[in-house]
Amino acid sequence: MITPGHRDSHAPTDEVTAGILQLEGYLLAQHARSEAAEAGAAFARRFPWLGPQEESEIAQLFAQEHLAVRREMLRATVVRADELRREYGQRYACLRRRLVGAALGWAAGMAVVLSVLVRGAG
Repeated sequence: MITPGHRDSHAPTDEVTAGILQLEGYLLAQHARSEAAEAGAAFARRFPWLGPQEESEIAQLFAQEHLAVRREMLRATVVRADELRREYGQRYACLRRRLVGAALGWAAGMAVVLSVLVRGAG
């Protein structure tokens, strides 16, 4: 029997959820670094006249720039998502107010009609 306040032992806790999100973030960051390193290496290979040290340096610089661009894109996406969340929240609130107003107006109109019908019948 489950009593009020009982927590399901299989339900994730906030700590577990936070840990999973942190692990997911770490894995995504590692994947991004790996992609950046691969892109840097591919870019540096385009210049066959570079020596191994120069190729490594070019690849590393390219990877750093790749990550910086990716970071900026992510930051811009987060900013835009926040803007959209606020904008749509405001629109939703406005629509909700209009709907409640229309429903109250409709209810008031129906009350008047019923009142007239009841008085006319009596």
